[in-house]
Amino acid sequence: MVIPFTDREIERAWRENWSACCKTPRTNAHRLLLFYAVECGLKAVLMRRQEINRSDLCSEISDCQHNINKLLDCLTAGEEWKLPADLKMKPIKGKSRKNDERKFTPGEVNQMWRYGGCCENITDQDLEKKLLEIVKWIEGELRRP
Repeated sequence: MVIPFTDREIERAWRENWSACCKTPRTNAHRLLLFYAVECGLKAVLMRRQEINRSDLCSEISDCQHNINKLLDCLTAGEEWKLPADLKMKPIKGKSRKNDERKFTPGEVNQMWRYGGCCENITDQDLEKKLLEIVKWIEGELRRP
């Protein structure tokens, strides 16, 4: 079950997460807040466009969950804003017979940063840069009447 939030709460979450993630030097905790700022911002834009004032009344929000690319698709924002689709962390090495590959989607970036991981096939800074580009797009969208 998803907890319902109002459009104002979602926009406030966008602003507060965005403000908190702008500290330097950046750590995974800052990047995680950036990820959540983008997620909240995209959901705020979606709700505004659909003239919906509660998140539980927007089926796309529950369908997309944390997946930034799916949210961008719902907003028909364009391919240039999307995060890379096939992300990887370094394999787990240890006592198992093989290295365990760790692939994840744009909807799982939050997990990677939450637990202290780093991307292997794109730098965290490049992934962060992509999220910052999306932030600029969101700012423009939320300024519109």
